[in-house]
Amino acid sequence: MCRILAVSDSVDPALYDHFNAERWRAEKIDLIISCGDLPPYYLSYLVSRFDVPLYYVQGNHDERYREEPPEGGESIDGKLVTFDGVRVLGLGGAPRYNSGENQYTDTSMNWRIACLKPRVWLSHGIDLLVTHAPPQYCPLAHQVCPTPAGFGRPCIRPARSGRETCYDAADRAHRGFASFTEMIHTYHPRVLLHGHTHLSYGRAKRCVEVDGTKVVDVHGYYLLDI
Repeated sequence: MCRILAVSDSVDPALYDHFNAERWRAEKIDLIISCGDLPPYYLSYLVSRFDVPLYYVQGNHDERYREEPPEGGESIDGKLVTFDGVRVLGLGGAPRYNSGENQYTDTSMNWRIACLKPRVWLSHGIDLLVTHAPPQYCPLAHQVCPTPAGFGRPCIRPARSGRETCYDAADRAHRGFASFTEMIHTYHPRVLLHGHTHLSYGRAKRCVEVDGTKVVDVHGYYLLDI
Protein backbone atom coordinates (compact mmCIF):
# COMPACT_ATOMS: atom_id res chain seq x y z
CA MET A 1 0.00 0.00 0.00
CA CYS A 2 1.20 3.51 -0.83
CA ARG A 3 0.10 6.44 1.34
CA ILE A 4 -0.10 9.69 -0.61
CA LEU A 5 -0.38 13.24 0.67
CA ALA A 6 -2.13 15.17 -2.11
CA VAL A 7 -2.14 18.98 -2.04
CA SER A 8 -3.63 21.67 -4.25
CA ASP A 9 -4.61 25.32 -4.64
CA SER A 10 -4.09 26.69 -1.13
CA VAL A 11 -1.40 26.56 1.54
CA ASP A 12 -2.90 24.63 4.45
CA PRO A 13 -1.83 25.89 7.90
CA ALA A 14 -1.70 22.32 9.20
CA LEU A 15 1.09 21.64 6.73
CA TYR A 16 2.95 24.93 7.07
CA ASP A 17 2.40 27.50 9.85
CA HIS A 18 1.18 24.91 12.35
CA PHE A 19 3.12 21.88 11.15
CA ASN A 20 3.11 19.16 13.83
CA ALA A 21 6.05 16.88 13.09
CA GLU A 22 4.89 14.14 15.46
CA ARG A 23 1.38 14.04 14.01
CA TRP A 24 2.60 13.86 10.42
CA ARG A 25 5.32 11.33 11.23
CA ALA A 26 2.57 9.01 12.41
CA GLU A 27 0.82 9.29 9.03
CA LYS A 28 3.77 7.49 7.34
CA ILE A 29 3.57 9.41 4.05
CA ASP A 30 5.28 7.70 1.09
CA LEU A 31 4.67 10.24 -1.67
CA ILE A 32 3.51 13.85 -2.10
CA ILE A 33 1.41 14.79 -5.13
CA SER A 34 0.51 18.36 -6.07
CA CYS A 35 -2.45 19.06 -8.35
CA GLY A 36 -1.27 22.60 -9.05
CA ASP A 37 -1.64 26.28 -8.16
CA LEU A 38 0.69 26.15 -5.18
CA PRO A 39 3.77 28.33 -4.56
CA PRO A 40 7.05 26.49 -5.17
CA TYR A 41 8.39 27.43 -1.72
CA TYR A 42 5.50 25.52 -0.12
CA LEU A 43 6.14 22.35 -2.11
CA SER A 44 9.87 22.60 -1.41
CA TYR A 45 9.05 22.93 2.29
CA LEU A 46 6.88 19.80 2.22
CA VAL A 47 9.67 17.82 0.56
CA SER A 48 12.12 18.92 3.25
CA ARG A 49 9.69 18.08 6.04
CA PHE A 50 8.55 14.65 4.84
CA ASP A 51 11.74 13.61 3.01
CA VAL A 52 9.75 11.72 0.36
CA PRO A 53 9.41 12.19 -3.43
CA LEU A 54 7.15 14.89 -4.86
CA TYR A 55 5.26 14.59 -8.13
CA TYR A 56 3.41 17.60 -9.45
CA VAL A 57 1.38 18.95 -12.36
CA GLN A 58 1.06 22.63 -13.14
CA GLY A 59 -2.07 24.67 -12.65
CA ASN A 60 -3.10 27.72 -14.62
CA HIS A 61 -1.39 30.00 -12.07
CA ASP A 62 1.96 28.22 -12.03
CA GLU A 63 3.90 30.27 -14.61
CA ARG A 64 6.56 30.84 -11.93
CA TYR A 65 7.59 27.17 -12.11
CA ARG A 66 9.54 27.92 -15.30
CA GLU A 67 12.01 30.07 -13.34
CA GLU A 68 11.55 28.58 -9.88
CA PRO A 69 10.48 24.91 -9.90
CA PRO A 70 9.82 23.22 -6.54
CA GLU A 71 13.07 21.86 -5.10
CA GLY A 72 13.19 18.08 -4.92
CA GLY A 73 10.08 17.67 -7.08
CA GLU A 74 9.45 16.00 -10.42
CA SER A 75 6.94 17.28 -12.95
CA ILE A 76 4.70 14.49 -14.24
CA ASP A 77 2.74 16.84 -16.50
CA GLY A 78 2.18 14.88 -19.70
CA LYS A 79 3.99 11.82 -18.34
CA LEU A 80 3.24 8.37 -16.97
CA VAL A 81 5.43 7.24 -14.08
CA THR A 82 5.36 4.28 -11.70
CA PHE A 83 5.90 4.64 -7.96
CA ASP A 84 5.92 1.59 -5.73
CA GLY A 85 3.87 -0.31 -8.31
CA VAL A 86 1.30 2.51 -8.70
CA ARG A 87 0.97 3.78 -12.29
CA VAL A 88 0.50 7.56 -12.17
CA LEU A 89 -0.41 9.73 -15.16
CA GLY A 90 -0.28 13.54 -14.92
CA LEU A 91 -2.16 16.13 -16.99
CA GLY A 92 -1.92 19.70 -15.75
CA GLY A 93 -3.53 22.88 -16.99
CA ALA A 94 -7.02 24.30 -17.18
CA PRO A 95 -9.55 25.02 -19.94
CA ARG A 96 -8.52 28.01 -22.06
CA TYR A 97 -10.29 31.17 -20.94
CA ASN A 98 -7.72 33.85 -21.87
CA SER A 99 -4.18 33.97 -23.27
CA GLY A 100 -2.47 32.76 -20.09
CA GLU A 101 -0.09 29.81 -19.75
CA ASN A 102 -1.08 26.24 -18.94
CA GLN A 103 -4.48 26.59 -20.61
CA TYR A 104 -5.83 24.19 -23.21
CA THR A 105 -8.70 23.95 -25.64
CA ASP A 106 -10.61 20.68 -25.72
CA THR A 107 -8.81 19.83 -28.96
CA SER A 108 -5.33 20.45 -27.56
CA MET A 109 -6.04 18.42 -24.44
CA ASN A 110 -7.35 15.58 -26.60
CA TRP A 111 -4.07 15.70 -28.53
CA ARG A 112 -2.02 15.55 -25.33
CA ILE A 113 -3.94 12.47 -24.25
CA ALA A 114 -3.60 10.83 -27.67
CA CYS A 115 0.20 11.19 -27.43
CA LEU A 116 0.13 9.35 -24.09
CA LYS A 117 -1.97 6.39 -25.24
CA PRO A 118 0.98 4.21 -26.41
CA ARG A 119 2.64 4.64 -23.00
CA VAL A 120 -0.61 3.77 -21.22
CA TRP A 121 -0.98 0.68 -23.40
CA LEU A 122 2.57 -0.45 -22.63
CA SER A 123 1.89 0.04 -18.90
CA HIS A 124 -1.37 -1.97 -19.15
CA GLY A 125 -3.42 0.95 -17.86
CA ILE A 126 -3.18 3.48 -15.04
CA ASP A 127 -4.02 3.42 -11.35
CA LEU A 128 -3.97 7.12 -10.52
CA LEU A 129 -4.79 10.09 -12.76
CA VAL A 130 -3.48 13.44 -11.50
CA THR A 131 -4.92 16.58 -13.09
CA HIS A 132 -5.40 20.23 -12.25
CA ALA A 133 -8.84 20.69 -13.81
CA PRO A 134 -11.70 18.31 -12.97
CA PRO A 135 -13.42 15.96 -15.38
CA GLN A 136 -16.66 17.11 -17.00
CA TYR A 137 -19.35 15.30 -15.05
CA CYS A 138 -22.44 15.78 -17.19
CA PRO A 139 -22.42 15.11 -20.97
CA LEU A 140 -24.80 18.05 -21.44
CA ALA A 141 -22.52 20.60 -19.77
CA HIS A 142 -21.37 23.50 -21.98
CA GLN A 143 -22.93 21.91 -25.07
CA VAL A 144 -26.64 21.12 -24.78
CA CYS A 145 -26.55 23.13 -21.56
CA PRO A 146 -24.28 26.11 -22.47
CA THR A 147 -24.32 27.52 -18.93
CA PRO A 148 -24.71 24.80 -16.28
CA ALA A 149 -26.36 25.66 -12.98
CA GLY A 150 -23.01 25.37 -11.18
CA PHE A 151 -21.51 23.19 -8.45
CA GLY A 152 -24.02 21.88 -5.95
CA ARG A 153 -27.01 23.67 -7.43
CA PRO A 154 -30.17 21.97 -8.79
CA CYS A 155 -29.72 20.70 -12.35
CA ILE A 156 -31.42 22.84 -15.01
CA ARG A 157 -32.46 19.82 -17.11
CA PRO A 158 -32.86 16.91 -14.66
CA ALA A 159 -35.23 14.95 -16.92
CA ARG A 160 -32.65 14.92 -19.70
CA SER A 161 -29.45 14.59 -17.67
CA GLY A 162 -30.80 12.08 -15.15
CA ARG A 163 -29.18 14.16 -12.40
CA GLU A 164 -30.80 16.18 -9.65
CA THR A 165 -27.63 18.12 -8.80
CA CYS A 166 -25.14 19.88 -11.07
CA TYR A 167 -21.44 19.06 -10.53
CA ASP A 168 -20.09 21.25 -13.35
CA ALA A 169 -18.90 24.86 -13.17
CA ALA A 170 -21.04 27.56 -14.70
CA ASP A 171 -18.00 29.55 -15.88
CA ARG A 172 -15.57 28.58 -18.62
CA ALA A 173 -12.43 29.01 -16.51
CA HIS A 174 -13.37 26.31 -14.02
CA ARG A 175 -15.20 23.81 -16.20
CA GLY A 176 -13.86 20.28 -16.56
CA PHE A 177 -12.48 18.41 -19.55
CA ALA A 178 -14.72 15.86 -21.23
CA SER A 179 -11.53 14.06 -22.28
CA PHE A 180 -10.77 13.31 -18.62
CA THR A 181 -14.18 11.70 -18.29
CA GLU A 182 -13.47 9.64 -21.40
CA MET A 183 -10.20 8.48 -19.83
CA ILE A 184 -12.14 7.31 -16.80
CA HIS A 185 -14.51 5.29 -18.99
CA THR A 186 -11.64 3.88 -21.06
CA TYR A 187 -8.93 3.11 -18.49
CA HIS A 188 -10.87 2.95 -15.19
CA PRO A 189 -8.16 4.38 -12.92
CA ARG A 190 -8.83 3.71 -9.27
CA VAL A 191 -8.59 7.40 -8.36
CA LEU A 192 -8.50 10.80 -10.11
CA LEU A 193 -7.02 13.64 -8.06
CA HIS A 194 -7.69 17.22 -9.18
CA GLY A 195 -7.66 20.79 -7.92
CA HIS A 196 -8.74 24.07 -9.54
CA THR A 197 -12.33 24.26 -8.26
CA HIS A 198 -11.55 24.96 -4.58
CA LEU A 199 -14.37 22.63 -3.52
CA SER A 200 -16.52 25.32 -5.11
CA TYR A 201 -16.27 27.29 -1.88
CA GLY A 202 -18.40 24.89 0.13
CA ARG A 203 -20.95 23.89 -2.51
CA ALA A 204 -19.24 20.87 -4.10
CA LYS A 205 -18.56 17.38 -2.78
CA ARG A 206 -14.97 16.42 -2.11
CA CYS A 207 -15.39 12.90 -3.49
CA VAL A 208 -17.59 11.78 -6.40
CA GLU A 209 -17.65 8.36 -8.05
CA VAL A 210 -17.61 8.21 -11.85
CA ASP A 211 -17.89 4.76 -13.46
CA GLY A 212 -16.08 3.13 -10.56
CA THR A 213 -13.34 5.78 -10.31
CA LYS A 214 -13.08 7.85 -7.14
CA VAL A 215 -12.75 11.51 -8.17
CA VAL A 216 -11.30 13.72 -5.43
CA ASP A 217 -11.19 17.51 -5.23
CA VAL A 218 -7.92 17.78 -3.31
CA HIS A 219 -8.20 21.48 -2.34
CA GLY A 220 -5.96 22.03 0.68
CA TYR A 221 -4.82 18.50 1.30
CA TYR A 222 -6.14 14.96 1.09
CA LEU A 223 -4.69 11.64 2.35
CA LEU A 224 -5.00 8.71 -0.03
CA ASP A 225 -4.10 5.03 0.40
CA ILE A 226 -3.76 3.19 -2.89
